[in-house]
Amino acid sequence: MNVNETSRLCKAALVATALLSAPLAYAGPSPASPEMKQAFAKVEQGPDALRWYVQRTRMIYALNYQDVLDQYAKTRNAAAGESTPVAQASPR
Repeated sequence: MNVNETSRLCKAALVATALLSAPLAYAGPSPASPEMKQAFAKVEQGPDALRWYVQRTRMIYALNYQDVLDQYAKTRNAAAGESTPVAQASPR
C-alpha cells in the first residue's frame, strides 16, 4: 500500500466512525440513568430547580431543559398508562 491509499483508508475510517457515533451522542441519557432521575426530581421541585440543575451540569451530562421536560412527560404518561387497569369483557 502506498501513502495515498493509507491516507484515504484512514479518512474513510474516521468518517465512518463519526457517522456511526453521531446518533448515540445526540440521543442523550436514558430515562433510567442517574442524571435523568435527578433531573426528573428537579422537575418535580419546580422549573427554577430544573433550570439550575441543567445549567450547572450542562458540560457533564449535556442535558437540555426542554428535552428533560419532554422526556419527563413521556415517562410519566407511560407510567400512567401502565398503572391504569385494562377493562376486560366478561365471557357470555
